[in-house]
Amino acid sequence: GARALTAHARVPTLPMRPTVLEIKDDLPASTRDGCISDFVNPAVVNCTYGDASANRTIALAGGSHAEHWLPALDVLGQLHHFKVVTYLKMGCPLSTEHVPLIMGNNTPYPQCREWVQTTMTKLFSDRPDYVFTTSTRPWNTKPGDVMPATYLGIWQALSDNNIPILAMRDTPWLVKNGQPSNPADCLAKGGNAVSCGIKRSNVLADRNPTLNFVAQFSLLKPLDMSDAICRPDICRAVEGNVLIYHGTHHLSPTYVRTLADELGRQIAENTGWW
Repeated sequence: GARALTAHARVPTLPMRPTVLEIKDDLPASTRDGCISDFVNPAVVNCTYGDASANRTIALAGGSHAEHWLPALDVLGQLHHFKVVTYLKMGCPLSTEHVPLIMGNNTPYPQCREWVQTTMTKLFSDRPDYVFTTSTRPWNTKPGDVMPATYLGIWQALSDNNIPILAMRDTPWLVKNGQPSNPADCLAKGGNAVSCGIKRSNVLADRNPTLNFVAQFSLLKPLDMSDAICRPDICRAVEGNVLIYHGTHHLSPTYVRTLADELGRQIAENTGWW
């Protein structure tokens, strides 16, 4: 998996896992456990992963792009004694957007706004040690990624409540010729890791957009796993014999587990916990 990129590990000649048939069942525990509210469920569902008896807490909050980091956070929590508590809703990153739209089809999603308000109130009273959430999105209109202006109010509100943020740069959404592209389907049709991937400059800016805001928000701790997912020029569909994507824009839990070492290094650097 990711160790092929982060540790330059030698990659043995072995079949890719999960296979294109297995990938549909490769889901984070939170999805299987009913711990992410779907598009019509207004509830904030708190489930606990990692070390459930630990005193330290990371709140995993936002949409499914926050959720897809759970497999690595769960491993790290057990290893380094913190609990991971979910505050997740499909398609609903934390933002102050008055009329949130569902990414992809731009359908209005008013329940998302209400859910974010409920979630923020709950975070202020629950007082986790850190809130782990996504800090960027793809530009819909041009290549690369951006921190939406509607995220700034979230950083301000958490900062006002003295809750630091582990701000994860979002991972690539694979779009080709204006259409979402599913690497597993592409591979099943005879494509390879390169042809089923995407040019890095199409999906990621040269510099993490979050870095432009750390001077303004001292509690904003940027995490960026791009170099553990993409090469300098291309984001391939497969690294180290592991299929990176579940669908067109979620990371596969199998690949995310291989990211635990690098994610742990970045979290330790920002928290001083280990």
